[in-house]
Amino acid sequence: MFRNTNAHRNAGWRQFLFIALLAGLACQPVLAQQPAARIGIAADKQIHLTLRDAVTMALDNNRDIEIERLNTQLNEFDLRAAKGVYDPSLTSSVVYQRQTTPVASILLGGENGRLRTTEFTGTATLTKRLPWQGSQVSVNYDQSRATSDNVFNSLNPQFTSRLAVEFSQPLMRNRTIDAERRQIRIASKRLDLSDSQFRQRAIEIIAGVERAYWDLVFASRDADIKRESVELARTQLEHNERLVKQGTLAPSDVVSARVEVERRIDEAEAATEAIQRAENALKALILPSGNGEQWPASNREQWNAALVPAEQPQLKPEATLPMEDAMRLAFNNRQELEQYRLRKEMNKIDVEYFRDQTKPQINLIASYGTYGLAGTERSAINPIVQSNQLLFDRVNQLSQIAGLPVLPPISFGSTPNKFLGGYGQSLGNLWSNDYRSFRVGISINWSLGNRTAKAQYGRALAENRKLDTERQRIEQTIEVEVRNALQAVEVAKRRVEAATNSRVNAELQYQSEQRKFDGGQSTNFFVLDRQNALSAARGRELKALTDYTKAAAELQRAMSTTLSSNNVALATR
Repeated sequence: MFRNTNAHRNAGWRQFLFIALLAGLACQPVLAQQPAARIGIAADKQIHLTLRDAVTMALDNNRDIEIERLNTQLNEFDLRAAKGVYDPSLTSSVVYQRQTTPVASILLGGENGRLRTTEFTGTATLTKRLPWQGSQVSVNYDQSRATSDNVFNSLNPQFTSRLAVEFSQPLMRNRTIDAERRQIRIASKRLDLSDSQFRQRAIEIIAGVERAYWDLVFASRDADIKRESVELARTQLEHNERLVKQGTLAPSDVVSARVEVERRIDEAEAATEAIQRAENALKALILPSGNGEQWPASNREQWNAALVPAEQPQLKPEATLPMEDAMRLAFNNRQELEQYRLRKEMNKIDVEYFRDQTKPQINLIASYGTYGLAGTERSAINPIVQSNQLLFDRVNQLSQIAGLPVLPPISFGSTPNKFLGGYGQSLGNLWSNDYRSFRVGISINWSLGNRTAKAQYGRALAENRKLDTERQRIEQTIEVEVRNALQAVEVAKRRVEAATNSRVNAELQYQSEQRKFDGGQSTNFFVLDRQNALSAARGRELKALTDYTKAAAELQRAMSTTLSSNNVALATR
């Protein structure tokens, strides 16, 4: 009996101490905690941002967009450089030459075993490739002024000039296409390809901005829901504390409410970190970067400001697009298919070129030239003419002695007057077209075997088959993406409807449970449970709305209608 009485007394004291402890805990105030400070974010700086603003900033500042824009400009310069092969080419040279050469024969025109010549020569050649059938035309002009102590030269100094036009036309290889025309056509396709890649990259960036924007919207609104849940728990805690003071509620209900407050505060703090991560992801897409040397002050201010989304996710009124229409839009608009089409055309150019290179090279060549000559007549008599004149005079003397008739005078010829003059006279003779030349012929170059060209032709054909296979693969991928995106939109739409109904019912349940608790027909546990259910329902509704909006953006990307849906017009050149 004595032991049982002591045990009962000890149990009573323990219960008393436990209740006192609970009462002490219940009397401890719960401090209203502010959201955790965000690192690097000034509390008084905010940027209210619409989705349109975010897209515009990304297109203006994103480095990937700038790289693709520069790639397009580079291809423009490549095309311009390739077309430069048809620019006229002018080459010229001016040469002064003086030489003294030894001669061992008087017939070479030198005296005392040496011959001195001085020549001043100028040449100019204008070459132009014609943009059709590989033709090429060139105009050559040569002129010179030469002086010499050659005793046989009738003109000293002597001016010569020559004008010639040359034409070359391939008859087989390089007639329909050559290396230069191939390069121009490929450069043009590469420019179109870079335009398509620029548009594709812009679509990807916009889609990424949309996802990041709605992630930030979700993180911000989810944090609000978490903080609202905290306030509900605090309200319930204060309500329980009043009931404890009135003696109508056990102190343990205060402790359970306090535990719930702290748990929800923990969730709210985690939501703050989610905001920071989502905001940084969006800023990385839309804010300009530094120049590598110094971080701009304007950039630093934007990074230190909080982004406040100005839009909220919502269901769009338009119905889901039929699958046939979505497929048609995707196959008409997807830039990947456009790029395969351009690569196919580039490969077709290669096939045409390398097939042409397997042919023999046969060129028609023709040229026409005219010449001019002038100079100052040498005053000294030609040694041969002089010796002939002496011989003629001697024969006549002997003929007179012998009583024979003398020989009639013989003229050894003189320099025509049209050749007497300076450089102008030489040009006059040139343009008179009295001295001309004409040449026409065919040149043949035939590589026996020609394995290099044949191998390159075979490789181009294999590349063509490879492109066909890759296109079939990307078409299959596009169809999968469109089907998945359509399903995601439909499922997300139904999730929104279900989540909205769940949230409405959760609100009704909480209000009902709160009224029952106030009437003494429920417990603190059920009230807190209904609060948790309401918070979870609000989070699911927000998540479903955000997922629906992101799914709609993904469907636009899959159909490649992102630019038109966001009213974006790209100017690549």
